Amino acid sequence: MSKGFAQNYLGFLLAKASHITSNEFHLRLKQYQIPISSWRILASCWDDKRTVGELVEMVLLNQPTVSKSLDRLANDQLIERRKDDDNRRLVYVALTEKGRKLMEELIPLANTHEQQTFAHLSDAEKQQLTELLQKTISRV
Repeated sequence: MSKGFAQNYLGFLLAKASHITSNEFHLRLKQYQIPISSWRILASCWDDKRTVGELVEMVLLNQPTVSKSLDRLANDQLIERRKDDDNRRLVYVALTEKGRKLMEELIPLANTHEQQTFAHLSDAEKQQLTELLQKTISRV
């Protein structure tokens, strides 16, 4: 049987690969009662504080969804909002100590999941895939 359009279309392949690689990890997050939107926000804030606008762009969700997620995360004391000292209209989102502790549990799970998911690829192939995806994303 020959492969048709969808089986060779990069957009379809990327979406399918994302779906397959994400689903199992999302099930693990449910054990922690962490919605995917919250995971994306927490992971995005791991390295540094972020503005709401940066988070919207990073987590691929719209502003209202991010705002609702931030409200829930703040109520759960996992993040805090801080106004910029120089520009009071600018609000940063940062992990609280409780949020950091949660992420210290979740990041190893994410890393293990990634290693298991891509175990069939060599290190060079994983590096190449990462670089190609980053190149594609930076072009958009």
